[in-house]
Amino acid sequence: MRGLQRRTAAAIATTLWLVVAAMGEPLPSPSATAATAEAERLVFLLQYVGSDYGAAVQHGEIVDDAEYRENREFTALIAERVARLRSAIPPAKLPALDDAIGKLQQLVSNRADPALVREVTESAIPRLVEGFDLRSFPRQRPDPERAGRLYAENCTPCHGSHGGGDGLRAKDLDPPPARFTDPARMNGTAPYVFYNAITLGVANTAMASFADSLSDQERWDLAFFLWTFLLPPGQRSEAHDVVLSLRDLATRSSVELAPEVIRQAASHGETIDAAQAALRLAQLWAHPPVLSDAQERLARLRQDLARSVSLIERGDTEGAADAVTTAYLTEFEPLEPEIDRRDPRIRQSFERDLIDFRSALRRGDRAAALAMARTLTQTVDRAADLLDETHEQRVSRRRLVIAGLAIVGVIALLAAAARIGKARTVR
Repeated sequence: MRGLQRRTAAAIATTLWLVVAAMGEPLPSPSATAATAEAERLVFLLQYVGSDYGAAVQHGEIVDDAEYRENREFTALIAERVARLRSAIPPAKLPALDDAIGKLQQLVSNRADPALVREVTESAIPRLVEGFDLRSFPRQRPDPERAGRLYAENCTPCHGSHGGGDGLRAKDLDPPPARFTDPARMNGTAPYVFYNAITLGVANTAMASFADSLSDQERWDLAFFLWTFLLPPGQRSEAHDVVLSLRDLATRSSVELAPEVIRQAASHGETIDAAQAALRLAQLWAHPPVLSDAQERLARLRQDLARSVSLIERGDTEGAADAVTTAYLTEFEPLEPEIDRRDPRIRQSFERDLIDFRSALRRGDRAAALAMARTLTQTVDRAADLLDETHEQRVSRRRLVIAGLAIVGVIALLAAAARIGKARTVR
């Protein structure tokens, strides 16, 4: 990495842990297995550019020349790797992927806004994840207790017991280990990035691959656990009032998820700012709650609706329509039998509003489409309330069961006493 004299050691560390693969090396035509591994590295490169470009360019101006040159080189490397993977990429994914890579090179070359660069990298990553059947989120909720033990055994020597990059080996490492206590870096990073770093290792650093020594789930456990170090000392409370899917928690950063956290707080009559939203997200990553299948599906649907709003605002009405339609078919429709059993009006409302949403997009009425997206989100909230069995409801149900058993027990005792009395009278 060039320009070291212009950056502090900590800044260097938090950047270098993202770097993968030496640049400029010729890549052979990949086999199926090699193509999957190459796709994983390509995803990592896209994650790197999406999260790090903002340190190089702000308001159209280069603020760090070394970082900017690095991002230019990485975008060229991304295009090269896509070209070499071309024969292995499903044809249906190629046009959108080619478009995204072309836009990425143009945006970086023109010193575009970092938010636009991030949007393009994020649009390309799902194409690779789907095309190569990569696992972008864990199969089970991460286990913080197991992760704590894994961190102590594998990470403390370099990263330190409190994640500050100050372990016993740190002084001998160049560049120094990453710091997980840096809010700016952590808030712009998703656990999927850490998972890839743990899985693949980080070139030109002491960070090795743990793919052989840790299971897939253990690597996800660690990737989520790292947000523990952003919580204030002694604060390990769980943000149960925030409902986000495992997919979105794994693949999206605090910057991306904060608007949904703020929206959910507002729906409960609470006003919070971005910093408070980031804290709640850190709590979620450190202590992921267990959601039902319905909660997971509806949480994913909410985020897909939020993504459609972003697409509409960028003028991509076709992409917005496809995103919501796909989300409806994969997330909402499987829940319809249970929704209909409880309140069919919610299902009818969602389907009617979805038709209106698509109609607004077809006629180019973006304002109406945005309004319908908000209405659809409200309907999803109603469906979630309908299907969600809250803690209070579970307690009430348990109390009713206990009371019922107690009544049955009393009746049995009275019946037994009556039989005994009758027997004595007969004698």
